[in-house]
Amino acid sequence: MKRRLLGYRNSQESIGMSFGMIFSIILIIFFLIAAFVAIKYFLNYQEEIQMRTYFSSFQEKVNDLWSSGGIVANEKVFGESNTLPSGITNLCYLDFSSSSYSGISEDVTKCDNIKRNLGVKNANFAFYSPGYDNVLKDKILKRAGWKIIEHINSESLPDMSSNCYCFPIENGKIKITISTSTENPIVRIGPV
Repeated sequence: MKRRLLGYRNSQESIGMSFGMIFSIILIIFFLIAAFVAIKYFLNYQEEIQMRTYFSSFQEKVNDLWSSGGIVANEKVFGESNTLPSGITNLCYLDFSSSSYSGISEDVTKCDNIKRNLGVKNANFAFYSPGYDNVLKDKILKRAGWKIIEHINSESLPDMSSNCYCFPIENGKIKITISTSTENPIVRIGPV
């Protein structure tokens, strides 16, 4: 019996590591992988929060102007303080009820992509990310990349007949002019 145990011990020494050591290494690798997955999840969650915060702030500014009831003409530039995730290139105003889009051809292509990829049927603003090839980014955009902003009128857009217009995002910032007039309390949007 002792001979057998000695033989077993010699074979363990030839590998150089005990079962406990190998098991410990496997556990360490497992925990490192789990940590990286958790970090990636929270970073993606941060992007979702940034988009939701942007839409919430935008709606608040529009509501502030709208609630003034057109008592005074007012104009503000919105979006200079909000930072958006990288990879998103435009915020598009679009009419989801429209079967086809009119306006600047490049914007029409973006609006068609948004409508096809997001599968949203009732929004008037959506973020655009070229390619939609990143599965996680696509999931985040489907959850948080669109919103119905109330009390908006698109009459002040460069193409008055447009039902699709995309505002560029530069360095994670969008600049949109929002305004009201004394004649009409509906908030108008336009480029800066």
